[in-house]
Amino acid sequence: MKNFIHNKANVEGDVVLGNNTSAWPFASIRGDEGKIVIGDNCNVQDGAVVHGKTTIGNNVTIGHGAVIDSVTIGNNVLIGMNSTILDGADIGDWCIVAAGAVVAPNAKIPLGSVVMGIPAKITRLMNDKDKELVEFAYKNYLKKYGENNI
Repeated sequence: MKNFIHNKANVEGDVVLGNNTSAWPFASIRGDEGKIVIGDNCNVQDGAVVHGKTTIGNNVTIGHGAVIDSVTIGNNVLIGMNSTILDGADIGDWCIVAAGAVVAPNAKIPLGSVVMGIPAKITRLMNDKDKELVEFAYKNYLKKYGENNI
């Protein structure tokens, strides 16, 4: 298991990180108000916040400045920059939450959805290019901290 936690990132409390997961400068993963479990091959980018009882699957990218609080996120998901996912939301596998979107409390986003807006609404289903983007995003961050870690 090789993870990368930048020396300016904050990871504290009841937090479990999967293999090859990274936290970048000023990211905060704070398990003081519930357990946080983040799967394999994930990245929590600069300035993002993960808080409250949260479960994040494998191959997930949390974009710069995103706020995640007490949610469930499936596998192969891209959370866009400065988006917000509020308490009780459930994001299915193979989803994209667009930059700046706000996912309402207790929202259920089904498999393969692309959501945008405030409040976030499903705008379309994912296509092959979207899936390539999700894969590129997490694989690119794996490479950022060394090929020997993947």
